[in-house]
Amino acid sequence: MEVGIIDQVKPREQLLSDYWSVIQEIAGERCLLFPTFNYGFCRNGIYEVETAPAEVGVLNEYVRKLNPKQRTRTPVFNYCILNNKRFSYSAVDNPFSIESTFGELVANNAQIVFFGAHLDGNTFIHHVEEVMNIGYRYIKPFPGEIIEPDGSRKQITLQYRVRPLDGNLLYDWARLEMELEAEGLLLIYPLGHGHLMHFRADLLLENWCAKLREEEMYLLTPASRQHMAKLFEAYGYPLTYSNIEGSD
Repeated sequence: MEVGIIDQVKPREQLLSDYWSVIQEIAGERCLLFPTFNYGFCRNGIYEVETAPAEVGVLNEYVRKLNPKQRTRTPVFNYCILNNKRFSYSAVDNPFSIESTFGELVANNAQIVFFGAHLDGNTFIHHVEEVMNIGYRYIKPFPGEIIEPDGSRKQITLQYRVRPLDGNLLYDWARLEMELEAEGLLLIYPLGHGHLMHFRADLLLENWCAKLREEEMYLLTPASRQHMAKLFEAYGYPLTYSNIEGSD
């Protein structure tokens, strides 16, 4: 039997159910976190924990629907957590801070796995940038409220680093992937017609922080480094929300 070769086309829900069954069998009693990121809060200031759909993968949304209450309360960058033993469901103001789920992944030496996705979907990169207090992204506030499954509401102002509005901040994913694989930090395995890759959160954080201490714009493409240097000349260093978006 070859993984990835099927004898007939299955309905979408059956495929998702099969994938989920395999993951559960492999994971056993291990804690599993599925990103259920939803960006609606940035537009309308509302995060409905039980109903806001995951916008980062069909399998993630499938798991969220099965476990709608097992979701962290931080708007935008939230997770569905199963077999939870050490992670907090509570909301934090900065979703990339040490107190966030990303910080907890580091503290628990967690493996971050990409199944059907590429490294350019690695949101963990923003936790690294937050730890290093980089100057080419700036803290922006997003006020709103969290609506709990029981209907209760909690006010929150989410604050996290965003890229400049001109969209010219790009990460050099091809180089980063090549370097991480060469250093043995990113493990890649063939899986059917695709691949599976994973890294350990604490080891990647340590590696990238060391490189960012030597060169703050290490993660960026050459063109983005040049563009950021021009923005620093125009707006000062570090970039700030008030300077870039003209608000106090």
